[in-house]
Amino acid sequence: MEFFPDLRTFLRIELGGFTLNIAWYALLILTGAILAYYLSVKNAKKLGYSKQLLEDFFFMMMPLVIVGARIWYVVFEWDQYSGNPMKIFEIWEGGLAIHGGLVTGIVFAYFYFRKKGVNLLRVGDCIMPNVLLGQVIGRWGNFLNQEAYGEIVSADYFNGFPSFIKDNMYINGAYRQPMFLYEGIGNLIGFFLITVVYKRWGRKRSGDLIYAYIVWYGIVRFFVEIFRTDALMLGGIRVAQLTSIGFILIGLLGILGVYNKVFKKFYPFRKEKPVILFDADGTLIDTQQLIMDSFIHTFSIYKPDYKLEEAELCSFMGPPLRATFEKYFDESMVDEVVQTYRDFNHAKHDDYIKPLPHAKELLSYLKEEGYEMAVVSNKFKKLVNQGLERSGLLTYFEVVVAGDEVEHTKPNPEGLLKACELLQVPHDSLIYVGDSDVDVKTAKNMGAYSIAYVSDPKREQALKETKPCSIVYDLIEIKDIIKEDREWNEFVI
Repeated sequence: MEFFPDLRTFLRIELGGFTLNIAWYALLILTGAILAYYLSVKNAKKLGYSKQLLEDFFFMMMPLVIVGARIWYVVFEWDQYSGNPMKIFEIWEGGLAIHGGLVTGIVFAYFYFRKKGVNLLRVGDCIMPNVLLGQVIGRWGNFLNQEAYGEIVSADYFNGFPSFIKDNMYINGAYRQPMFLYEGIGNLIGFFLITVVYKRWGRKRSGDLIYAYIVWYGIVRFFVEIFRTDALMLGGIRVAQLTSIGFILIGLLGILGVYNKVFKKFYPFRKEKPVILFDADGTLIDTQQLIMDSFIHTFSIYKPDYKLEEAELCSFMGPPLRATFEKYFDESMVDEVVQTYRDFNHAKHDDYIKPLPHAKELLSYLKEEGYEMAVVSNKFKKLVNQGLERSGLLTYFEVVVAGDEVEHTKPNPEGLLKACELLQVPHDSLIYVGDSDVDVKTAKNMGAYSIAYVSDPKREQALKETKPCSIVYDLIEIKDIIKEDREWNEFVI
């Protein structure tokens, strides 16, 4: 075993008469891909996508992308391989055309995410800008293979450059422009501009970061190709420049929203009706007085001298019981305190509850219009169903997800994702309606569209501070919101 036997090789293993070379080229391409994958998974988790979804995509896509990049290169450099076709398989020697890999990856992504019921444009925004970083690292593989170079220059050209770059840019008896480096710098700048500047001030809809990547890389590669002397050619035309022009046009049309209009009946541009999920207490069912009296009763037993202010009681609406009581009682007492609260709450439940104004009218309308609906609550399943039934609302819901059915309660979005799974619908277009800051945070934790329902004016400010997508003061207002022509998700990566 020998590390770094030459500039191109990371590791050489010799066993008997067999020699295995692990090239820097392959290692750097893999490193770039892994970095892009890691960042994409982090982004995707913020939108509620599982690691498994991206993991399967990555491991299925990678070999296809390499094959696509190799085929693209071989097609336009056929003279190299026509005399010895077996050299086609020697990819460690270099010869992968990025454009071929990108086209292959995009085509595969279309079919993969469509089959998974995931919006390609939304998940693509999580992935594509990170490809720029992968390309930055991968270009150093071209450097070590002495590829992606430019015109002949004098030795003075490299004044100020590290010596190892100058030395390896001495190719075929002359110094060459390090176009691999310039393209890498352009990609690095593009990553910053897209993920920081454009994402914050330019993005308007799903897919915009994909299009921004396509445009930016098209521009960078077009200008880099002007100076490259090892470019793929089609007659007198530089293939990469022609492809880059196509990329720029495709990206600009996407940013301008042309595809959303022309292909609005087709995936992934077709707009689907949003799934509408509701919190129960304080959103559909009026339980505020019951909850307050349950807290007052519990504190009267365990902290009889403690006076609960109204604002303090309002702050108890939404968070899990344990999280609230842990602020006031020793850990050893919390289970007992929670049980006391529940005993009172369950015993008085049916005497207090009623549907909130216009809840039935809204749910009837949504059901008639064919919207998928479910309830997601932190309460126990038995009590949630009891409250919905007592209020005459249970018949509107085939799916109810309660706190005792998930591992993590709100503000973790697990309950929302489980509701979509049980409804057998994707979560890319999802509205969550709730009356507490916890409900809004839950929606934001998966990039869902949040509607804050102000059922009590005293809680309005706390809701506004969480910056929901919309605020309503009457549930029937939701009818007008869902008629808006917009995307039913937030961009939170």
